[in-house]
Amino acid sequence: MKNIISDLPPVEIRVLLLRNNTGVNKIARAIGVSHVSVIGTINGTLVSDRIRRAIAKAVNRDVKELWPSAYLYGQPRKPGRPRKIN
Repeated sequence: MKNIISDLPPVEIRVLLLRNNTGVNKIARAIGVSHVSVIGTINGTLVSDRIRRAIAKAVNRDVKELWPSAYLYGQPRKPGRPRKIN
């Protein structure tokens, strides 16, 4: 029998954001991405280690608690592209 590890549902992540008096726009501004990218990461349509870690920090949780399927065996499979610095 196979164990299936599920991530925290997007609704619960949004509830955690509300309970911690923060929002998608605040996280996006803090790390220099669009709010659409943060929403996509919460909904699971976008995968970004940097955004996931910022969300976890904003809700005072470990990233492994929010997305255990990605972090169960260490780090995500591959890093994203390097951040562009002007």
